[in-house]
Amino acid sequence: MDERGVQTLDRVMAQLVESGEALEQFLRLVNALNRSGILPFLIGLAENLDVTLSTLTEQNTGLIKTLNVIYAALNGDEEVQDVSLTQILKEFNDPDVKRGLLLVLKILKAIGSASKQG
Repeated sequence: MDERGVQTLDRVMAQLVESGEALEQFLRLVNALNRSGILPFLIGLAENLDVTLSTLTEQNTGLIKTLNVIYAALNGDEEVQDVSLTQILKEFNDPDVKRGLLLVLKILKAIGSASKQG
């Protein structure tokens, strides 16, 4: 081994000695993650990060659009016109309105159920 290699090895050894306690704690952490099954999950997640992020982005695009519409409505960005009761009742035939109402009812049911449990 040449002189530079020896110097590099000496520096690495000095850092290992200096960081001994931290390295022991790190190894304990890695072992605990492995025993719990989290480490293989994290490795798989890291190895497939681009696919995972792409999937999360695709899944959340609809949610983000919906939240933007809700925010715009609550913020007063969308103009709300006077409507008749007949117009409101006609809206109940719209599949999107039906789905939205069902979601609101499910949320209300979950809130009611949670309030019973205290």
